[in-house]
Amino acid sequence: MHTMVVQMSIDPARAGAVTRHFQEDIVSWARQQPGFVSGQWLLNPGCDQGLGVVVFATEDAAITAARGPRSYPRDDGRPWNIEDVSVYEVVTAAAT
Repeated sequence: MHTMVVQMSIDPARAGAVTRHFQEDIVSWARQQPGFVSGQWLLNPGCDQGLGVVVFATEDAAITAARGPRSYPRDDGRPWNIEDVSVYEVVTAAAT
Protein backbone atom coordinates (compact mmCIF):
# COMPACT_ATOMS: atom_id res chain seq x y z
CA MET A 1 0.00 0.00 0.00
CA HIS A 2 0.99 3.62 -0.52
CA THR A 3 -0.12 6.84 1.15
CA MET A 4 -0.59 10.26 -0.40
CA VAL A 5 0.07 13.07 2.08
CA VAL A 6 -1.28 16.51 1.17
CA GLN A 7 0.03 19.45 3.24
CA MET A 8 -2.08 22.60 3.22
CA SER A 9 -1.94 26.10 4.58
CA ILE A 10 -5.26 27.22 6.09
CA ASP A 11 -6.78 30.61 6.86
CA PRO A 12 -7.72 30.08 10.55
CA ALA A 13 -10.56 32.58 10.26
CA ARG A 14 -12.15 30.31 7.62
CA ALA A 15 -11.40 26.90 9.13
CA GLY A 16 -15.12 26.06 9.07
CA ALA A 17 -15.15 26.43 5.28
CA VAL A 18 -12.14 24.12 5.07
CA THR A 19 -13.85 21.51 7.23
CA ARG A 20 -16.92 21.64 4.96
CA HIS A 21 -14.65 21.34 1.90
CA PHE A 22 -13.07 18.20 3.38
CA GLN A 23 -16.45 16.67 4.27
CA GLU A 24 -18.46 17.65 1.20
CA ASP A 25 -15.90 17.63 -1.62
CA ILE A 26 -12.67 15.86 -0.78
CA VAL A 27 -14.07 12.71 0.83
CA SER A 28 -16.29 12.11 -2.21
CA TRP A 29 -13.37 12.76 -4.59
CA ALA A 30 -11.10 10.36 -2.66
CA ARG A 31 -13.66 7.55 -2.59
CA GLN A 32 -13.93 7.74 -6.39
CA GLN A 33 -10.19 7.27 -6.93
CA PRO A 34 -9.10 3.82 -8.15
CA GLY A 35 -7.38 1.88 -5.39
CA PHE A 36 -8.70 4.09 -2.55
CA VAL A 37 -8.44 2.31 0.81
CA SER A 38 -8.95 4.97 3.50
CA GLY A 39 -8.35 8.60 4.32
CA GLN A 40 -8.09 11.10 7.13
CA TRP A 41 -8.17 14.86 6.84
CA LEU A 42 -6.69 16.79 9.72
CA LEU A 43 -6.42 20.35 11.06
CA ASN A 44 -3.78 21.36 13.59
CA PRO A 45 -4.91 23.03 16.85
CA GLY A 46 -4.27 26.53 15.48
CA CYS A 47 -6.28 25.71 12.33
CA ASP A 48 -3.54 27.20 10.14
CA GLN A 49 -2.30 23.90 8.71
CA GLY A 50 -4.08 20.85 7.36
CA LEU A 51 -3.13 17.38 6.19
CA GLY A 52 -4.80 14.84 4.00
CA VAL A 53 -3.52 11.30 4.60
CA VAL A 54 -4.99 8.99 1.99
CA VAL A 55 -4.10 5.32 1.63
CA PHE A 56 -4.21 3.54 -1.73
CA ALA A 57 -3.82 -0.12 -2.64
CA THR A 58 -0.90 0.50 -5.00
CA GLU A 59 1.86 2.99 -5.71
CA ASP A 60 0.41 3.69 -9.16
CA ALA A 61 -2.99 4.51 -7.65
CA ALA A 62 -1.43 6.92 -5.14
CA ILE A 63 0.72 8.62 -7.78
CA THR A 64 -2.24 8.97 -10.12
CA ALA A 65 -4.46 10.40 -7.36
CA ALA A 66 -1.70 12.87 -6.37
CA ARG A 67 -2.10 14.57 -9.75
CA GLY A 68 -5.44 15.97 -8.53
CA PRO A 69 -4.21 18.06 -5.60
CA ARG A 70 -0.97 18.90 -7.40
CA SER A 71 -3.00 20.55 -10.17
CA TYR A 72 -4.59 23.17 -7.89
CA PRO A 73 -3.07 26.60 -8.57
CA ARG A 74 -2.35 28.81 -5.57
CA ASP A 75 -5.23 31.18 -4.82
CA ASP A 76 -4.75 33.47 -1.83
CA GLY A 77 -8.48 34.27 -1.89
CA ARG A 78 -9.32 30.64 -1.05
CA PRO A 79 -9.41 29.50 2.61
CA TRP A 80 -6.82 26.78 1.87
CA ASN A 81 -3.86 26.21 -0.41
CA ILE A 82 -1.88 23.08 -1.14
CA GLU A 83 1.75 23.43 -0.13
CA ASP A 84 3.05 19.91 -0.87
CA VAL A 85 1.87 16.52 -2.11
CA SER A 86 4.00 13.44 -1.41
CA VAL A 87 3.56 9.69 -1.85
CA TYR A 88 4.99 7.24 0.68
CA GLU A 89 5.17 3.47 0.87
CA VAL A 90 3.30 2.07 3.87
CA VAL A 91 5.96 0.05 5.67
CA THR A 92 3.84 -0.94 8.66
CA ALA A 93 0.65 0.12 10.40
CA ALA A 94 -1.15 -0.41 13.71
CA ALA A 95 -4.75 -0.14 14.82
CA THR A 96 -6.73 -1.10 17.88
